Amino acid sequence: MNYDICSVGSALVDFTFSIDKRYERNLISYGIPKGSMTLIERGDQEALIKELTEMGKTSDKACGGSGTNSTVAASLFGAKCHMTCIVSDDDHGRFYIEDLSSNNVNHTNPPISSDLSSGRCLVMVSDDAERTMCTNLGINTEFKASDLEEKIIKASNYLFLEGYLVASPKGMEVCKKAVQAAKDNNTKVSISLSDPNIVHAFKGEIKTLLDMNCDLIFCNEDEALAYTETDDLSNAFQIFKEISPNFLITQGSNGCIGFDGKNEFNIPGIKVNAIDTNGAGDMFAGAVLYSISSGSSLEKGAIFGCYAASKVVSNVGPRLLKEEYFQIKNNFF
Repeated sequence: MNYDICSVGSALVDFTFSIDKRYERNLISYGIPKGSMTLIERGDQEALIKELTEMGKTSDKACGGSGTNSTVAASLFGAKCHMTCIVSDDDHGRFYIEDLSSNNVNHTNPPISSDLSSGRCLVMVSDDAERTMCTNLGINTEFKASDLEEKIIKASNYLFLEGYLVASPKGMEVCKKAVQAAKDNNTKVSISLSDPNIVHAFKGEIKTLLDMNCDLIFCNEDEALAYTETDDLSNAFQIFKEISPNFLITQGSNGCIGFDGKNEFNIPGIKVNAIDTNGAGDMFAGAVLYSISSGSSLEKGAIFGCYAASKVVSNVGPRLLKEEYFQIKNNFF
Protein backbone atom coordinates (compact mmCIF):
# COMPACT_ATOMS: atom_id res chain seq x y z
CA MET A 1 0.00 0.00 0.00
CA ASN A 2 1.25 3.48 -0.86
CA TYR A 3 0.82 6.47 1.42
CA ASP A 4 0.78 10.22 0.98
CA ILE A 5 2.13 10.76 4.49
CA CYS A 6 3.99 8.55 6.95
CA SER A 7 4.19 10.20 10.38
CA VAL A 8 6.39 9.32 13.34
CA GLY A 9 5.65 10.60 16.83
CA SER A 10 4.59 10.03 20.41
CA ALA A 11 1.19 8.53 21.18
CA LEU A 12 -0.49 10.54 23.94
CA VAL A 13 -4.01 10.46 25.33
CA ASP A 14 -5.03 14.05 26.11
CA PHE A 15 -6.93 15.07 29.23
CA THR A 16 -8.08 18.66 28.68
CA PHE A 17 -9.18 21.01 31.48
CA SER A 18 -10.19 24.67 31.38
CA ILE A 19 -8.41 26.78 34.01
CA ASP A 20 -8.69 30.37 35.28
CA LYS A 21 -6.09 32.98 36.18
CA ARG A 22 -6.04 31.82 39.80
CA TYR A 23 -4.92 28.35 38.78
CA GLU A 24 -2.39 29.84 36.38
CA ARG A 25 -0.66 31.25 39.47
CA ASN A 26 -0.54 27.71 40.87
CA LEU A 27 1.27 26.58 37.73
CA ILE A 28 3.89 29.30 38.21
CA SER A 29 4.50 28.10 41.78
CA TYR A 30 4.87 24.54 40.43
CA GLY A 31 7.49 25.70 37.93
CA ILE A 32 5.26 25.01 34.92
CA PRO A 33 5.56 27.77 32.27
CA LYS A 34 2.30 28.87 30.70
CA GLY A 35 1.95 28.17 26.99
CA SER A 36 4.58 25.46 26.75
CA MET A 37 5.00 21.71 27.12
CA THR A 38 6.66 20.35 30.27
CA LEU A 39 7.70 16.72 30.75
CA ILE A 40 6.66 15.46 34.20
CA GLU A 41 6.55 12.20 36.14
CA ARG A 42 3.33 10.20 36.10
CA GLY A 43 2.76 10.73 39.84
CA ASP A 44 3.06 14.51 39.48
CA GLN A 45 0.68 14.46 36.52
CA GLU A 46 -1.85 12.39 38.43
CA ALA A 47 -1.60 14.81 41.37
CA LEU A 48 -2.41 17.74 39.06
CA ILE A 49 -5.37 15.88 37.53
CA LYS A 50 -6.63 15.01 41.02
CA GLU A 51 -6.26 18.63 42.15
CA LEU A 52 -8.19 19.93 39.14
CA THR A 53 -10.90 17.30 39.57
CA GLU A 54 -11.33 18.13 43.27
CA MET A 55 -11.78 21.78 42.25
CA GLY A 56 -14.80 20.67 40.25
CA LYS A 57 -13.09 20.82 36.88
CA THR A 58 -14.09 18.25 34.26
CA SER A 59 -11.91 16.96 31.45
CA ASP A 60 -12.33 15.87 27.86
CA LYS A 61 -10.44 12.70 26.90
CA ALA A 62 -9.08 12.38 23.36
CA CYS A 63 -6.23 10.83 21.45
CA GLY A 64 -3.46 13.32 20.89
CA GLY A 65 0.21 13.70 20.29
CA SER A 66 1.33 16.40 17.88
CA GLY A 67 2.16 14.07 15.00
CA THR A 68 -1.06 12.11 15.41
CA ASN A 69 -3.21 15.25 15.45
CA SER A 70 -1.63 16.41 12.19
CA THR A 71 -1.94 12.96 10.63
CA VAL A 72 -5.59 12.56 11.56
CA ALA A 73 -6.32 15.98 10.06
CA ALA A 74 -4.53 15.08 6.82
CA SER A 75 -6.37 11.76 6.70
CA LEU A 76 -9.80 13.29 7.23
CA PHE A 77 -9.08 15.84 4.52
CA GLY A 78 -8.42 12.90 2.19
CA ALA A 79 -4.75 11.88 2.38
CA LYS A 80 -3.65 8.25 2.76
CA CYS A 81 -1.76 8.19 6.05
CA HIS A 82 0.25 5.89 8.28
CA MET A 83 1.17 6.65 11.91
CA THR A 84 4.19 5.02 13.52
CA CYS A 85 4.01 5.18 17.32
CA ILE A 86 3.78 2.80 20.29
CA VAL A 87 1.25 2.26 23.09
CA SER A 88 0.98 -0.09 26.04
CA ASP A 89 -1.53 -2.90 26.15
CA ASP A 90 -3.80 -0.98 28.52
CA ASP A 91 -7.15 0.79 28.25
CA HIS A 92 -5.60 4.03 26.99
CA GLY A 93 -3.45 2.20 24.45
CA ARG A 94 -6.37 0.24 23.04
CA PHE A 95 -8.44 3.42 22.95
CA TYR A 96 -5.65 5.07 20.97
CA ILE A 97 -5.36 2.32 18.35
CA GLU A 98 -9.13 2.26 17.85
CA ASP A 99 -9.10 6.03 17.36
CA LEU A 100 -6.44 5.83 14.63
CA SER A 101 -8.41 3.15 12.83
CA SER A 102 -11.68 5.07 13.07
CA ASN A 103 -9.98 8.04 11.42
CA ASN A 104 -8.60 5.95 8.52
CA VAL A 105 -5.00 6.17 9.74
CA ASN A 106 -3.04 2.96 9.27
CA HIS A 107 -0.97 1.65 12.20
CA THR A 108 0.97 -1.60 12.39
CA ASN A 109 2.76 -1.57 15.78
CA PRO A 110 0.84 -3.87 18.19
CA PRO A 111 0.23 -2.75 21.81
CA ILE A 112 3.13 -3.65 24.11
CA SER A 113 2.82 -5.53 27.41
CA SER A 114 4.80 -3.34 29.81
CA ASP A 115 4.93 -1.94 33.33
CA LEU A 116 4.93 1.48 31.65
CA SER A 117 1.53 2.95 30.84
CA SER A 118 0.53 4.54 27.55
CA GLY A 119 1.56 8.18 27.26
CA ARG A 120 -0.72 10.89 28.62
CA CYS A 121 -0.83 14.65 28.24
CA LEU A 122 -2.57 16.99 30.67
CA VAL A 123 -3.74 20.00 28.65
CA MET A 124 -4.81 23.11 30.57
CA VAL A 125 -6.58 25.81 28.56
CA SER A 126 -6.54 29.34 30.00
CA ASP A 127 -9.22 32.01 29.64
CA ASP A 128 -7.16 33.61 26.85
CA ALA A 129 -7.24 30.29 24.90
CA GLU A 130 -3.54 29.58 25.56
CA ARG A 131 -2.74 25.94 26.28
CA THR A 132 -0.23 24.62 28.81
CA MET A 133 0.75 20.95 28.57
CA CYS A 134 2.20 18.57 31.14
CA THR A 135 3.24 15.35 29.47
CA ASN A 136 4.14 11.94 30.85
CA LEU A 137 5.62 9.95 27.98
CA GLY A 138 5.13 6.53 29.59
CA ILE A 139 5.82 3.76 27.08
CA ASN A 140 6.93 6.37 24.52
CA THR A 141 10.32 6.43 26.27
CA GLU A 142 10.81 2.92 24.86
CA PHE A 143 10.06 3.96 21.27
CA LYS A 144 13.14 2.77 19.38
CA ALA A 145 14.54 2.70 15.87
CA SER A 146 13.59 -0.95 15.36
CA ASP A 147 9.91 0.05 15.71
CA LEU A 148 10.16 1.77 12.32
CA GLU A 149 9.26 -0.05 9.12
CA GLU A 150 11.40 1.19 6.25
CA LYS A 151 9.01 -0.27 3.69
CA ILE A 152 6.30 2.11 4.90
CA ILE A 153 8.59 5.13 4.64
CA LYS A 154 9.63 3.94 1.17
CA ALA A 155 5.98 3.68 0.15
CA SER A 156 5.21 7.27 1.26
CA ASN A 157 5.49 10.62 -0.51
CA TYR A 158 6.22 12.50 2.72
CA LEU A 159 7.74 11.59 6.07
CA PHE A 160 6.50 13.82 8.91
CA LEU A 161 8.42 13.97 12.21
CA GLU A 162 7.39 15.76 15.39
CA GLY A 163 10.24 17.55 17.14
CA TYR A 164 9.19 16.28 20.56
CA LEU A 165 10.92 12.98 19.74
CA VAL A 166 14.40 14.49 20.08
CA ALA A 167 13.86 14.85 23.85
CA SER A 168 15.11 11.29 24.45
CA PRO A 169 18.18 9.46 23.07
CA LYS A 170 16.02 6.61 21.75
CA GLY A 171 13.63 9.08 20.13
CA MET A 172 16.56 10.82 18.47
CA GLU A 173 17.72 7.51 17.03
CA VAL A 174 14.19 6.95 15.71
CA CYS A 175 14.33 10.33 13.97
CA LYS A 176 17.75 9.76 12.42
CA LYS A 177 16.82 6.33 11.11
CA ALA A 178 13.53 7.63 9.70
CA VAL A 179 15.20 10.55 7.92
CA GLN A 180 17.92 8.33 6.49
CA ALA A 181 15.33 5.81 5.27
CA ALA A 182 13.41 8.64 3.63
CA LYS A 183 16.53 9.97 1.91
CA ASP A 184 17.47 6.48 0.72
CA ASN A 185 14.04 6.07 -0.88
CA ASN A 186 13.37 9.57 -2.27
CA THR A 187 10.68 10.27 0.31
CA LYS A 188 10.45 13.97 1.20
CA VAL A 189 11.16 14.88 4.83
CA SER A 190 9.07 17.35 6.84
CA ILE A 191 9.73 18.23 10.48
CA SER A 192 7.83 20.23 13.08
CA LEU A 193 9.95 21.95 15.74
CA SER A 194 6.99 21.38 18.11
CA ASP A 195 7.73 23.62 21.12
CA PRO A 196 10.12 26.45 22.11
CA ASN A 197 11.19 24.55 25.25
CA ILE A 198 12.22 21.61 23.07
CA VAL A 199 14.15 23.91 20.74
CA HIS A 200 16.00 25.57 23.64
CA ALA A 201 16.88 22.27 25.33
CA PHE A 202 17.66 20.14 22.27
CA LYS A 203 18.87 22.54 19.58
CA GLY A 204 21.87 20.33 18.82
CA GLU A 205 19.67 17.31 18.16
CA ILE A 206 17.31 19.32 15.96
CA LYS A 207 20.26 20.74 14.01
CA THR A 208 21.52 17.21 13.38
CA LEU A 209 18.20 16.33 11.73
CA LEU A 210 17.95 19.55 9.74
CA ASP A 211 21.52 19.05 8.51
CA MET A 212 20.35 15.76 6.96
CA ASN A 213 18.63 17.89 4.28
CA CYS A 214 15.10 18.41 5.54
CA ASP A 215 12.68 19.33 2.74
CA LEU A 216 10.09 21.25 4.80
CA ILE A 217 10.17 22.80 8.28
CA PHE A 218 7.11 23.75 10.33
CA CYS A 219 7.57 26.07 13.30
CA ASN A 220 5.92 28.96 15.08
CA GLU A 221 7.47 32.36 15.71
CA ASP A 222 8.79 31.51 19.18
CA GLU A 223 10.40 28.30 17.90
CA ALA A 224 11.97 30.12 14.96
CA LEU A 225 13.49 32.77 17.22
CA ALA A 226 14.70 30.13 19.67
CA TYR A 227 16.38 28.06 16.97
CA THR A 228 18.10 30.99 15.27
CA GLU A 229 18.96 32.66 18.60
CA THR A 230 17.69 36.06 17.54
CA ASP A 231 14.88 38.34 18.67
CA ASP A 232 14.16 39.59 15.15
CA LEU A 233 11.83 37.46 13.03
CA SER A 234 13.12 38.92 9.76
CA ASN A 235 16.62 37.79 10.71
CA ALA A 236 15.29 34.36 11.65
CA PHE A 237 13.55 34.15 8.28
CA GLN A 238 16.78 34.79 6.39
CA ILE A 239 18.63 32.20 8.48
CA PHE A 240 15.97 29.59 7.74
CA LYS A 241 16.44 30.22 4.01
CA GLU A 242 19.96 28.86 4.44
CA ILE A 243 18.73 25.81 6.38
CA SER A 244 15.85 24.41 4.32
CA PRO A 245 14.47 24.89 0.80
CA ASN A 246 10.94 25.14 2.19
CA PHE A 247 9.64 26.36 5.53
CA LEU A 248 6.58 27.87 7.20
CA ILE A 249 6.60 30.05 10.32
CA THR A 250 3.19 30.46 11.93
CA GLN A 251 2.27 33.61 13.86
CA GLY A 252 -0.96 32.69 15.59
CA SER A 253 -3.81 35.02 14.68
CA ASN A 254 -1.43 36.91 12.36
CA GLY A 255 -1.21 34.00 9.92
CA CYS A 256 2.16 32.77 8.68
CA ILE A 257 5.19 33.60 6.58
CA GLY A 258 6.97 31.13 4.35
CA PHE A 259 9.45 30.33 1.62
CA ASP A 260 9.13 27.73 -1.16
CA GLY A 261 12.68 27.77 -2.49
CA LYS A 262 11.99 30.65 -4.85
CA ASN A 263 9.32 32.91 -3.42
CA GLU A 264 8.69 34.46 -0.02
CA PHE A 265 5.06 34.84 1.00
CA ASN A 266 2.98 36.27 3.83
CA ILE A 267 -0.41 34.72 4.59
CA PRO A 268 -2.70 36.95 6.69
CA GLY A 269 -4.48 35.44 9.66
CA ILE A 270 -8.22 34.90 9.90
CA LYS A 271 -9.85 36.71 12.80
CA VAL A 272 -11.97 34.40 14.94
CA ASN A 273 -13.05 34.12 18.56
CA ALA A 274 -10.36 31.73 19.79
CA ILE A 275 -11.49 29.40 22.57
CA ASP A 276 -8.63 26.90 22.67
CA THR A 277 -5.34 27.11 20.76
CA ASN A 278 -4.44 23.48 21.55
CA GLY A 279 -3.90 21.74 18.23
CA ALA A 280 -3.80 24.86 16.04
CA GLY A 281 -0.26 24.17 14.85
CA ASP A 282 -1.06 20.49 14.41
CA MET A 283 -4.10 21.28 12.29
CA PHE A 284 -2.04 23.73 10.24
CA ALA A 285 0.63 21.12 9.50
CA GLY A 286 -1.93 18.44 8.67
CA ALA A 287 -3.78 20.74 6.28
CA VAL A 288 -0.55 21.80 4.58
CA LEU A 289 0.66 18.22 4.20
CA TYR A 290 -2.68 17.17 2.71
CA SER A 291 -2.58 20.09 0.28
CA ILE A 292 0.96 19.64 -1.02
CA SER A 293 0.59 15.86 -1.24
CA SER A 294 -2.45 16.54 -3.44
CA GLY A 295 -0.45 18.76 -5.77
CA SER A 296 -1.01 22.25 -4.34
CA SER A 297 1.80 24.76 -4.04
CA LEU A 298 3.27 25.38 -0.59
CA GLU A 299 1.75 28.86 -0.56
CA LYS A 300 -1.74 27.55 -1.29
CA GLY A 301 -1.19 24.83 1.29
CA ALA A 302 -0.29 27.49 3.85
CA ILE A 303 -3.44 29.45 3.05
CA PHE A 304 -5.49 26.30 3.59
CA GLY A 305 -3.53 25.60 6.77
CA CYS A 306 -4.40 29.01 8.21
CA TYR A 307 -8.04 28.53 7.24
CA ALA A 308 -8.24 25.10 8.87
CA ALA A 309 -6.41 26.27 12.01
CA SER A 310 -8.89 29.14 12.41
CA LYS A 311 -11.65 26.55 12.63
CA VAL A 312 -10.03 24.35 15.28
CA VAL A 313 -9.22 27.24 17.67
CA SER A 314 -12.93 28.10 17.72
CA ASN A 315 -13.57 24.79 19.51
CA VAL A 316 -12.25 23.01 22.61
CA GLY A 317 -9.62 20.36 21.85
CA PRO A 318 -7.23 19.62 18.98
CA ARG A 319 -9.81 17.90 16.75
CA LEU A 320 -13.09 18.67 15.02
CA LEU A 321 -16.01 16.42 14.14
CA LYS A 322 -15.32 14.26 11.09
CA GLU A 323 -17.93 16.00 9.00
CA GLU A 324 -16.35 19.37 9.76
CA TYR A 325 -13.11 18.36 8.01
CA PHE A 326 -15.16 17.56 4.91
CA GLN A 327 -16.92 20.93 5.14
CA ILE A 328 -13.65 22.84 5.60
CA LYS A 329 -12.09 21.14 2.58
CA ASN A 330 -15.14 21.67 0.37
CA ASN A 331 -15.50 25.32 1.39
CA PHE A 332 -11.87 26.02 0.51
CA PHE A 333 -11.10 24.02 -2.63
